[in-house]
Amino acid sequence: MKANNKVVSVLFQLIAYFFSAFTLLMIYGSIRSVNFNLSNLTNGFFLVVFLFVIMAMFFLFSKKNQNLAIDKILLIGMFIRKRLGLITAILFLIGVVVQLFILKNITVPIGWDVGRIFTGVVDFPDSQESISGYLSLNPNNSFYFFLMYTIKKIADSFVVGPGSSWLYWQIGNTILLDVGIILFFIAVKRLFGRRIAYISGYISAISLMFSPWILVPYTDTIMIPVISSILLLYSYLIGSKNNYLKLCITFFLGVGVMCAFLLKPSSVIFIIALAIVSVLKGILEKKRPSLIQIILILVFILSAGLTMQGFTFFKDNQNIVNYNEEAAKPWTHFVMMGLKGSGGYDEEDSIATDSRPTQEEKKAFNIETIKSRLQNYGFSGYLKFLFNKFFSNTDRGDFAWGVDGTEEIPLKKAENRIQAYLRDIYYRQGSRVNNLKFIMQCLWVLVLIGMLMAYAKAQENKLIIIAMLTVIGALLYLLLFEGGRSRYLIQFLPFFYLVSGFGWNQFFSGKSKV
Repeated sequence: MKANNKVVSVLFQLIAYFFSAFTLLMIYGSIRSVNFNLSNLTNGFFLVVFLFVIMAMFFLFSKKNQNLAIDKILLIGMFIRKRLGLITAILFLIGVVVQLFILKNITVPIGWDVGRIFTGVVDFPDSQESISGYLSLNPNNSFYFFLMYTIKKIADSFVVGPGSSWLYWQIGNTILLDVGIILFFIAVKRLFGRRIAYISGYISAISLMFSPWILVPYTDTIMIPVISSILLLYSYLIGSKNNYLKLCITFFLGVGVMCAFLLKPSSVIFIIALAIVSVLKGILEKKRPSLIQIILILVFILSAGLTMQGFTFFKDNQNIVNYNEEAAKPWTHFVMMGLKGSGGYDEEDSIATDSRPTQEEKKAFNIETIKSRLQNYGFSGYLKFLFNKFFSNTDRGDFAWGVDGTEEIPLKKAENRIQAYLRDIYYRQGSRVNNLKFIMQCLWVLVLIGMLMAYAKAQENKLIIIAMLTVIGALLYLLLFEGGRSRYLIQFLPFFYLVSGFGWNQFFSGKSKV
């Protein structure tokens, strides 16, 4: 999909330019991250890092060693290329087994919102009063609660018991994450081809499969399979020539997008970016939408609307949760909270908003506080605040693991050295957790470098421009609303990995021509 119109090309170049500017800022912030503080590493791991750097420098500054290494890499590359699918499948299956082994040894209760929803589901009906109070304050988590409640009910109809354990939920979370990685790979392969799919797929798998977030069954990680499913449906939509099939795909796409919205409202930024680029491209190229395109848009709106109405009807008529509509935090609360400190969660702000009895009073208080904080900042102060918040939103490749909440306290003591060692790596209070954070930070910087390298050819590809605009929209959203933690980036990671894979493909393609 190449943009032939000059004005469209300028528009695409402008989007790519702003994207690259944001990416440069993210790289700068990531290099300065506390995760790169060598004093936090264990002595043994530091020695490994030191030796790796020495070997890398020895390779880079020795032409003879470079040529020898390149020859060996090419030979290995030829072997792998012929069997890449099989090798990838084997590595992925090994990765899943390792994940399950890790989870079995480190499973632990998680606090905050995750813990509230878990308790609300597994202890129901005893938890009805407490979960009703929680969801009245935080109705944005309603869809996720009912989803988990339904899954547990179905699971209990087969085998009673497992659905009440943290290990069960964490295994389910990990399986969904892995399915999301597979769907992401298939979608990228259909949209961009085999090479970019493998690069993006490996980036996503290595970054996520062994991260501490496999412990957290929440809407952050669950968005990976949801967004990947939407990308896959979109790939089938634009690749199909059968109008009846397009109608079916569009219907399910509308359902999927609305489910994503109900889980994480900000996750639909991709659809907004897609609409903006498509509409502007059509206007600038003076192309009128065809009849089938108009019908597809109407079907999408209809299916999304029916999904929303269906859930609203269910929510209004169910007797599981008793809602107090006046208790809900309005959207203005999250804008207000996003203007304080690093722009993240603030308990004082939450208590202040919750203390107002009606929606009107909550909004009035929020708006008054927003105005006051903006006035106190002034223009230059607010600009400085935005830069600091931007870095807080994007600088950590561990996605702020351990920043919120309390220490992980397992239900049982470690039974052996391996279990103790793994807990020491994954628990926030563990002496080796900073080693894991260092590795994740290195991976994050590599992802960002790949994104930066995508600039050169991005203007020629509409889909990459849409992905770039999605990332820009996500970053702006987190600047406006509650942020302050790179955890909020998890829901958008498929687009980060997609653009990064595109960029690294350009890099490797250039090297192969030299």
